[in-house]
Amino acid sequence: MVVVLLNKIVESGQLGFVVLTVCAYFTIIGIAMEIFWTLMHPLQDIDDVVALGQKLLALEGSCLKTDPYVFRHYLTVASTNQLFDKNKEFLAIARNDKDELLGYCVFDRGGYTTYSRDEISNAKFHHLDLSLPVKTRVRLIREMLEQQILWAAKCGIPVICSTSIRSEYNGFMRIHQKYGFTVNGSYAWTRTEDAMKVLNGK
Repeated sequence: MVVVLLNKIVESGQLGFVVLTVCAYFTIIGIAMEIFWTLMHPLQDIDDVVALGQKLLALEGSCLKTDPYVFRHYLTVASTNQLFDKNKEFLAIARNDKDELLGYCVFDRGGYTTYSRDEISNAKFHHLDLSLPVKTRVRLIREMLEQQILWAAKCGIPVICSTSIRSEYNGFMRIHQKYGFTVNGSYAWTRTEDAMKVLNGK
């Protein structure tokens, strides 16, 4: 029902309200399922997001030295910009009925290859509390993917790309395949119009 409702809004041309409707409608659904999606707020959510992000990044290890200050600065600026321009980046969080952070996602735009004019929306983060039950984590990832597809469609971005730095990414990529993504190793991509057809068929 989420997809049907939002597609009608996209087709009607009411583009300025699509992202807010995504979050509001997921929140209505969440009342029964105890998951509440909202856009990330620069004053209310950054502390929790930085804490979860640092914890998850530390688990994976990296040649890059993580800096919570840099991460906080990026999230604060990006979520503030989102208050005024919802077409530049998409940052959303999921909480339960106890206001605990379950996960967050961040999608950008403006990506290009050296051989095409097609704009790409890249997924920067699909971060989850790994102590959650597997079914809950799968559901959250599915909802994150649906939000990226809908946001890209709303913004007129023709290609969506998603990647993983985790050593175990097969399950994550299998979820992408259910939405019609082409998967090669830890990379997944699809044309937005094709992903929307999959959503319409659900």
